[in-house]
Amino acid sequence: MSAATEKGTGHRPPEREPKSRKPTPQDQETFRQRLRPVTPATVSEQVADQLRDLISSGRLQPGDKLPSERELAERFGVGRPAVREALRELKAQQLVSSGRGSRGTVVTQVPGSEISAPLAGLLGSGAERLLDLMELRIAVEVQAAGLAARRATLEDLRRLSGIEIRPYESGLAENDIAYHRAIAEASHNGLVRQVSQDIVDLLHEHMPAILHVIYTQPGGAGAVQRQHDAVLAAIRRGDEDGARKAMREHLSYVTRGLMQLAGSGSSIRLVIMDLDGTLLAGPRHISDRTKEAVAMVREAGAEFVLASARPPRSTRRYYEELELTTPIIACNGALLWDLMANVPLSRVSIRAELAEEMVTIGRELGTIVNLESEDEWFADRVNDRIMENIERYGVAPPKQVGNIDEVFAQNRPVEQVFMDLRDLDQEAQNTARVTLARIFSSHSNMTETVSGLVDFVAAEASKASMAQQLARSMGIAAEQVLAIGDHDNDVSLLRWAGVGVAMGNATPAAKAAADAVTSSNLREGVAEALDRWVLDQLGGSRGR
Repeated sequence: MSAATEKGTGHRPPEREPKSRKPTPQDQETFRQRLRPVTPATVSEQVADQLRDLISSGRLQPGDKLPSERELAERFGVGRPAVREALRELKAQQLVSSGRGSRGTVVTQVPGSEISAPLAGLLGSGAERLLDLMELRIAVEVQAAGLAARRATLEDLRRLSGIEIRPYESGLAENDIAYHRAIAEASHNGLVRQVSQDIVDLLHEHMPAILHVIYTQPGGAGAVQRQHDAVLAAIRRGDEDGARKAMREHLSYVTRGLMQLAGSGSSIRLVIMDLDGTLLAGPRHISDRTKEAVAMVREAGAEFVLASARPPRSTRRYYEELELTTPIIACNGALLWDLMANVPLSRVSIRAELAEEMVTIGRELGTIVNLESEDEWFADRVNDRIMENIERYGVAPPKQVGNIDEVFAQNRPVEQVFMDLRDLDQEAQNTARVTLARIFSSHSNMTETVSGLVDFVAAEASKASMAQQLARSMGIAAEQVLAIGDHDNDVSLLRWAGVGVAMGNATPAAKAAADAVTSSNLREGVAEALDRWVLDQLGGSRGR
């Protein structure tokens, strides 16, 4: 076979073997000296391996006393010399130490526990490395919670259920430490348990006063307990993803609180604000106090951005009233729009095929189907209620009524599909909601911020994702963002921002996602939040 044929078939010609060198007598003697007989593990090595496993798994803790040599020999079914040799090996590895008299042999450390020394060094003075340490803690304990959901025993669950953070009671810090230690132990991973313990011990050693404030500030202990309960509930269900999510939210809350209290948190450079139910105290009203607070925040150097389910044109009135110049986040995060130039800066459209299917299903269910395309409203039809809302909220009427399929024929992007169910009776509304959720909830972001109006944007679109895109373009980190909202479509934004504040009138989901809750939109909640989280930190709060 020729070389070309070999190449064509994918076969390679055999490589030439290297020429061998005949070993000299000296080579043979050296080789024989380096060889050792192969033997199975000795009895003492097997004893050492079992003890080492008990220590690394956490079943034997630092300070625990081992049974006597005689008792160990009986339990293992071996002679005392084998036990003595195994203990000698563990002492050489600094896992156990022996003392005189009744002290006996005790466990000194778990493999890997020496990491606490370099971690302590990284903390530096005060809290300058606090964020780094908390990010490491989140990485470890989020995984620990997931493992606990998979591996926790009944005894683990009983131990966790008995640990509570009760307001006005002593021992809050000790109970918190015990809770997180129990989570780590329920992971049944010795290294996870030890690393978690080292991090928590370092935090409580270096900043006990700050941690005490988190527990004792108004609502602090209650918030921590509710978050602990959420983690435990997920572990009980065996929900690994839910346990990780709940633990991440809990530790993110603690991180933000620590950073603020330690005075090491980043100052707020960007405020992102929902509109209806948040900034607006009524259908078309921003209070004077809120306008003054917004102006002072901007004078202090922070940027202010509106983020709404509304399309761009419906936010313009308030944008101009506040004299803003920044882009807005519209259509529940499907659009980033420059209102000054009236052009899109970024968009996340619904796939044309998916949008057409939504229109078809919506019509079959008897809803009034509407589309938003490039800040223009297209409606299948309108009714008296829609015309009343147009007047009440001061919004422009649809660009086109009827034959909205032309939007698809013209290959126009569709940022938002929304369906009006309010002409249907209650049973038909419920059927429509269930049907729409079953078909589209896994392919889009579906919300209902106004009862009877079901809103769809692309699965990739959210206020949080567009806010992150905007913040990056401005060179602003998430930790420097304050977000304020009131509804389920604000949840991702409240979680993403460095500080998430829910309104007093917010939905339970929004309040659960937030770091703090302010007063309602009818009681100056926005101004209160801006005072507390921005102006007070800058020394610019108004006298009240």
